[in-house]
Amino acid sequence: MRSIIRAAERLATLGGWVAGLLLLATTALILFEITIRELFGLSTQIVEEYSGYFMAAMVYLAAAYTLNHAEHIRVGLLRERLTPEWQRLLDILAGLIGIVFSAMLSWALWSQTHDAWVYKTHSFMPSRTLLVYPYSAAFAGSLILFLSFISFTLKRYLGDDE
Repeated sequence: MRSIIRAAERLATLGGWVAGLLLLATTALILFEITIRELFGLSTQIVEEYSGYFMAAMVYLAAAYTLNHAEHIRVGLLRERLTPEWQRLLDILAGLIGIVFSAMLSWALWSQTHDAWVYKTHSFMPSRTLLVYPYSAAFAGSLILFLSFISFTLKRYLGDDE
């Protein structure tokens, strides 16, 4: 079980790093667009579209990293008033709910990604991007989140709380 936990944590860390790199890429893309507009009066025609793709990928890919670092939103009002044993049980319950939610999310995003692959769906923007690529990033992030919720729940069950 501990190897599952370690693997999920490594994947979440990888997702966090990729999300960070996408943030840098988005910033560079926007700065490049601003520069060529100001200097040459030209446009790449893709900045708005790709910034959106990168932002969606960042959200999904960073979600598991955020969970592993206890930065997801929690309602501490109740939890902080509980004994450590009840906190652990509440965390396990929240983890189980997270597993169900992230499994449903992963299934929906897999379905969307699969359809985009099968039908070779393109964006309606000038780039005509194959949508399987941005959809795949969201699906990968949701799958990593699913594994991280399993890891989170196992850690609480085993008593390996942070």
